[in-house]
Amino acid sequence: MPSYTRSTTLDVDEDTAYAYLSDPENLPEYFPRITKVNPKSGGDEVETTAVIEPPGEEKQTVEGTAWFRADDDAHKVEWGSEGSSHYHGELDFDPAGGGDARSTVKLTIHSDSGHPGIEESIDETLQTIAQKLQQKN
Repeated sequence: MPSYTRSTTLDVDEDTAYAYLSDPENLPEYFPRITKVNPKSGGDEVETTAVIEPPGEEKQTVEGTAWFRADDDAHKVEWGSEGSSHYHGELDFDPAGGGDARSTVKLTIHSDSGHPGIEESIDETLQTIAQKLQQKN
């Protein structure tokens, strides 16, 4: 299964970054294709709405069910969807060093399917995360 990993340094501490990114309702703010997330009560299941552009096709709005898990002790966020692609991803957080006001976030995507432009999409997501956290800080 191919994996794609990118990281960036954030101008906020690890706890602030984790608090924002561990809330599934914030996903539409930083994942460009996700437009809506509704967490189901009592578990890690979420309903999602996204806009996708399959190669050679028009934009499509798709709805689905996914899982979203936040591990407060490890400061790790994981998500994924069932189905043929076995798509899942994770965010890991580490102090960046040089003071308490910076952290590093690493985004990894795993998928059985090929995704043209996935590296650019991950870079865009990390850039958006950095901008959103800077605005909130």
